[in-house]
Amino acid sequence: MKIFLAGASGVIGRRLTPLLLGAGHHVTGTTRSGANARALEAAGVAAVVVGVFDADALKAAMMRATPEIVIHQLTDLPHVFDEAQLAASYPRNARIRTEGTCNLIAAAKAAAARRFIVQSVAFGYAPGGEPHSEADPLNVTDGPRAVTVRGRRGHGTAGPDLRSGSDPAALWIFLRSRRLD
Repeated sequence: MKIFLAGASGVIGRRLTPLLLGAGHHVTGTTRSGANARALEAAGVAAVVVGVFDADALKAAMMRATPEIVIHQLTDLPHVFDEAQLAASYPRNARIRTEGTCNLIAAAKAAAARRFIVQSVAFGYAPGGEPHSEADPLNVTDGPRAVTVRGRRGHGTAGPDLRSGSDPAALWIFLRSRRLD
């Protein structure tokens, strides 16, 4: 299958890419860095240097790739765990979860992708009870972290409601997601 992996050079994307390629899929992967694009190309990925906030460039890249599946692995979290860096990243990551996800959805729809898989966040759960299940409560009291998890009122945890206005034949997949109405 033809897969568009947004965030191919990220923490999860770097591990997911070889699995997808090994299973015989054609992967187009996004990154914000030319150096990361070269590494992706060397691994067999059709790399695209594009930012998720450039809606027109993202749509053009998606249209060129003509994917059947779009996988959303975009985050803006630090590579090394440091509480101060992590806290500083929450507003940027929340923007990706809302504005960036909207741009990715619009591009996927324009490219007629039939599947859209989006990850959510595990660190948004309330403390205790690890590993968490889908029934566990979310942490909605700790400031910016809650913005990243909750998105906008009435929408899924990724921010926008991925199902609204979508092609009824398309399958929209949510991982660790639940509504907070």
